[in-house]
Amino acid sequence: MDRNVVELIAALCEKGVLLDQMQALLQEEQECMTSLDLARLEENQQEITAGMERLARLSGQCQEMIAAIGTDLGMPGNSTLSPIIERLGAPEKQALKEAQQSVTGNARALQGALALHRRLIEDSLNVVGRSVNFFNRLFNPGQTYGGAGAFVNAGRGSSGFVSKEI
Repeated sequence: MDRNVVELIAALCEKGVLLDQMQALLQEEQECMTSLDLARLEENQQEITAGMERLARLSGQCQEMIAAIGTDLGMPGNSTLSPIIERLGAPEKQALKEAQQSVTGNARALQGALALHRRLIEDSLNVVGRSVNFFNRLFNPGQTYGGAGAFVNAGRGSSGFVSKEI
């Protein structure tokens, strides 16, 4: 088997493992958010950032390997894996196709987990926003019309529920 193809297969397998780890980190982040474990959430965020950096580096390396193998196979400027797979011999073709399918499956699973995660955060922020609005209306009721048609301040003064400092 060609050394470049073996290295690409190894890199794709590493990328698949990293995608699995990212999915586990997202699950852990969700658990930290629901349990309000802010210290662990901060650690988790750092791990996610490091994982994303590794994933970006590894993706760049894979793109470079794909371009180099494409050039070796007479396809200069090629940036995708499928045309390369079609030009390889049987053992290399099968191994590379399996690695591609694994990474594609892991990427789809991570994309689904990210969509779920996004909805969880959006829903949580909506609940918080509605709660803040409720308390603001409770503490700062609006002015209403009195019996003679004049504005009557129904409030007890102006209070603020949310501090905008972090």
